[in-house]
Amino acid sequence: MTRIVVVSDNHGLTKEIEVIYHRHKQETAIFLHCGDSEMDENHPILKPFKVVNGNSDDYAFPHEFLFEIEGKKILLIHGHFHSVKYDLHPLQHYAKLRGADIVFFGHTHYPSVDMIDGILLVNPGSILANRGTRGRSYCVVDINGKEVEVQHLDVMSGNIYPVPSE
Repeated sequence: MTRIVVVSDNHGLTKEIEVIYHRHKQETAIFLHCGDSEMDENHPILKPFKVVNGNSDDYAFPHEFLFEIEGKKILLIHGHFHSVKYDLHPLQHYAKLRGADIVFFGHTHYPSVDMIDGILLVNPGSILANRGTRGRSYCVVDINGKEVEVQHLDVMSGNIYPVPSE
């Protein structure tokens, strides 16, 4: 089993990233940031993370990051160039072109898990503030062969964060 921790949209907040990192560092293989960190690429708190650019960043990070874990091709991207606030199909189509099985994206400040035509699209929500709630979230993803389990957690407490169903 491989554990991934995914965060997004902290917009300059650092304490929260540090809390999440220390909470999960023992059992996590990779830490991902879906963009809008609004932080310098050399900031020490980002060192353990693979980070992509968001629309509020200064383009110090790559636009996307494509990698493989346990036979699953994973795309890390912010999503703002793919109109994710309105429709996930453009991002799903792009992921298909890139050969991705799983996409981690941010931008919307809305935690979600969607399966579209065999591609799993996961938004961890925002460390700063989720839209429509007072909550702040991130997610932990466990990949075990063909099985993928996604769990959203509250930033500060680490408790399960309820994700609204469509």
